[in-house]
Amino acid sequence: MPFKGVNLKTVVKSYRPPNDDGVMQHDAIVAVDNLKAAVVEEPANISRVIAACTELGSVCDSGFADRYLAVKCDAYDVLVSILLSNDAADGLSAVLSVLSSLTNDQPDILDDRGATCIVNILCDDVNAADLTAVALNVIRQCCIMHEANRQQFVALDIIPLTAGLLTTHHSHRGIVQAACGVFSALTLDDDIRVPYGKSHEHAKAIVVEGGALEMLLQLASGTHPI
Repeated sequence: MPFKGVNLKTVVKSYRPPNDDGVMQHDAIVAVDNLKAAVVEEPANISRVIAACTELGSVCDSGFADRYLAVKCDAYDVLVSILLSNDAADGLSAVLSVLSSLTNDQPDILDDRGATCIVNILCDDVNAADLTAVALNVIRQCCIMHEANRQQFVALDIIPLTAGLLTTHHSHRGIVQAACGVFSALTLDDDIRVPYGKSHEHAKAIVVEGGALEMLLQLASGTHPI
């Protein structure tokens, strides 16, 4: 019989063998600690940060309990601090990929800092197309089952920004799929905590403010000029 008040989804069921100090640790704790150590290293060692992000991402993909534990160990704050760092350019894709995994099923962890950082990355024209696709996928992930996040991104002008990226990169499959995913997530009404969402308003904004309907129809029919 389950313990009263315990969410079984958040119970971590696997641990590493005890370390030299006799302390039993989980992969998520070790991965976050490795990322923290990489971030504070001077001078900045981007390759080590990327390796630590890869390790943490693998742990987060193992299941919700692992992601939940990683957040409890301040993984989100560490990742946002990297995004805010001037030395993070070469590691942005790795950081955003982990952020996408971390927010899966727990979009509540997103705050103003994180949302603004992601939108600012999309506004940077020098970013590679693949990085743009990853950033869009993070936004989509954060908007699923979370009305407040949807409204926050809309307030940050994500609709015209995404429509512009869709127009500019209409021949890049990854960006097209990610942009369509963002639009789809913005029109969901799946947050049971909110009695009345703004899915209809967001859908209207995509058509009117973003002017994306014609572009989407052309892409769907294969008639958009290259």
